[in-house]
Amino acid sequence: MPRRVALTLLVLPLGAAACGGGGTSAKPTVSNLSPVAYVKGAARQTTKATSEHVSLKADATAGGQQISLAGAGDFDQQRHVGAMHVTFAAAGMNGSIDEVLSGTTVYMRSPLFGASLPQGKKWLKLDLQKAGKARGVDLSALLSQSPARSLGQLEGLRNVKKIGSEHVDGASATHYRGRIDLSKVPQGARLKALTHATYTPFDIWVGDDDGYIRRFRFGVAYMVPDGSDADFTITMDFSDFGKSVSVSEPPASEVFDATGLALPGLGG
Repeated sequence: MPRRVALTLLVLPLGAAACGGGGTSAKPTVSNLSPVAYVKGAARQTTKATSEHVSLKADATAGGQQISLAGAGDFDQQRHVGAMHVTFAAAGMNGSIDEVLSGTTVYMRSPLFGASLPQGKKWLKLDLQKAGKARGVDLSALLSQSPARSLGQLEGLRNVKKIGSEHVDGASATHYRGRIDLSKVPQGARLKALTHATYTPFDIWVGDDDGYIRRFRFGVAYMVPDGSDADFTITMDFSDFGKSVSVSEPPASEVFDATGLALPGLGG
């Protein structure tokens, strides 16, 4: 699989994992709130967590390639770091990826990149903020691990409807569905202009006992640099709020900085 396609398929779904969060404060009262107000309140509440465990499943296509991802990891929202292990299947090939996030910088290690890296290098590095600025996009507002920023995307929710009661990882939750107005999302208009991104409805599950977001699902279609269409769908589950998380960045001597490459999905 070419490196460019691989990055397109991997970086965006993995970067989206940083959009999660959880909280430890009081549950908002649903009886006197509209569905859209309640879900936005739950999203704001999740910004109060210090850390959480995230599991994800994603399917993506780009450049005629298809890939499925499944993984889990832990994120420390106070230090803005996280680590995740992901397995993937693509074009008859199976493998794994170790990912470390620090702010808006992503480090990835995988046999997928091994043959393409310079001798002695084990990790691929992408500074999403720096690459985004080259395209006029402040990606810190979109992909930062700060829940206050990433969950701020839900401020763009509209037309939210209650779907029903369901269970997430054995816990009772209420399922809501709404659409995102990109004009209300930080950098949303610029991102749409660059990628022609269109989103499916957002599905959000809010815990009945605590009022925290427990599951988050959405899909997005966008344009890759060669002008072809790409898309991914991702489902994230959140748990273990407030747990202790230990994450270390890879040694600089083992890192190859690929930030100078065109950021997948943003053209250039």
